[in-house]
Amino acid sequence: MSCATLAPPAAHEVHVWQWNLDVDDAELDRYRAMLSREEQERAGHFCFERHRRRFIAGRGQLRRLLGGYLELAPQALTLAYGPEGKPFCASQPNSPNGPDSPASWTLHFNLSHSENTAALAISNGLEIGIDIERIRPFDESMPVEVFAKREREQFAALSDAQRQTIFFETWARKEACLKALGTGFVLPPDHFEFDLSLRGDTTPRYVAGDANEAAHWRVRALTTIAGCAGAVAARHAAWSLVIKN
Repeated sequence: MSCATLAPPAAHEVHVWQWNLDVDDAELDRYRAMLSREEQERAGHFCFERHRRRFIAGRGQLRRLLGGYLELAPQALTLAYGPEGKPFCASQPNSPNGPDSPASWTLHFNLSHSENTAALAISNGLEIGIDIERIRPFDESMPVEVFAKREREQFAALSDAQRQTIFFETWARKEACLKALGTGFVLPPDHFEFDLSLRGDTTPRYVAGDANEAAHWRVRALTTIAGCAGAVAARHAAWSLVIKN
């Protein structure tokens, strides 16, 4: 189950792919064959069969798509991790002028999944983060401490009907930004602050309390996955999403 050669994104584009993680046994076996030994061992450590299968389907399709961009077999890719655990692709494109020449583009990616859905963002030289969150019933046990003070005030003023969607949209925005930095939720919740009254594509109100830094960021809403809130973020002012499937 190799992937056809895929054209790289332009410098101002971010390609987004999405897929279902619940696959049949034959497809699961094909994905499993694409994994590294470490990934296969990691899959074996899941307590629940459903989670194991979804991990295999997520990593297998990730390798298949990255292989399409890099013109490599999925199992030939080398994936590594940054100091805060963000995965990156150590395999990179060769230049048209040969393997000893500078690469013509640099592949960056970020992967997210929620329940049975995965979403992958691919860029050309641009650090990106993507997050999807299955919208589910909201109750007071949800961690509203992810909000900054002004965000909590806005959230408290919302009607019950609005809270569910806006909570997960805001969560996805923040997580996408933090993943673009490669940190996850290590930074405090007010590091990225948003205006909750703004829906769709947006810019943070503040980053670490700094409005000037916030102006460098763009967060694009990912609205193509039914039942999910999603966002893609980058510290770059002019870029656009290209949905690939």
